[in-house]
Amino acid sequence: MFGFAMRVNVSDIFQIEERVIYEGLFLAWQKGFRKVVIKSDNALLVDLIGNGYAADSNISEWRLIYDLCKKDWQLKFQHVPRDHNRLADCMDKVANSELNKLSLFDVIPTHVGSVFEDDLHQVSIVIGL
Repeated sequence: MFGFAMRVNVSDIFQIEERVIYEGLFLAWQKGFRKVVIKSDNALLVDLIGNGYAADSNISEWRLIYDLCKKDWQLKFQHVPRDHNRLADCMDKVANSELNKLSLFDVIPTHVGSVFEDDLHQVSIVIGL
């Protein structure tokens, strides 16, 4: 498994979450994962992408996500309650201060380890081989 954090110059939370899903899918594909579960606390975003509405969009981020979804792999999109997704909030605190620069983690940062364990017990594994 791996993780990432990134600062973006976008103020709209929906656009930020789109970007996170795109980056996560892109990295998962690059790292060879072929069975991936995408979990988000944004029910609308999960519904739009998971049900294929991104295919009909003219928005570039949606097209990029759709192109990744078409690849030969198994994707599942799930909504999780915000209180079961605390790891995302913690990872935000370890993001590099430079805009649009990914910080990749092959090891869980120490200060988010307990949150990772708590979230793991509440929801299933997010990404698997």
